[in-house]
Amino acid sequence: MNKPVAGMLLIAAAPLLFGAAAAQEHHHHFAPDVDAFHAVLAPVWHASPGPARAQDACAKAGRMATLAADIRSSDASALQTTVAALKTKCKDKPAEVDGALHDVHEAFHDLIGMPSAKK
Repeated sequence: MNKPVAGMLLIAAAPLLFGAAAAQEHHHHFAPDVDAFHAVLAPVWHASPGPARAQDACAKAGRMATLAADIRSSDASALQTTVAALKTKCKDKPAEVDGALHDVHEAFHDLIGMPSAKK
């Protein structure tokens, strides 16, 4: 096969290959209490960083706190601590919300025993 045709085929197949990998990467099987927390955190974390994501994180911080407190299937104490810190940053230091959200994300990865790709 000549190089231009092979390159075009690779470009055409890339979304299928990478889309399947991305879908598989985000398909998790959590305990229901952990899954409830993940359902709130995931769309916030995976949004583009910036003021809109920070505002959304703050809007959902109370719900995250409730859901983290409701986790009984694992020790969620570190997650609860980071969510409390996020709530504090939302009130007192809005410029630091992104860092606090990162800490929540890291604590969630620790909770589920999955290393974070962004460490």
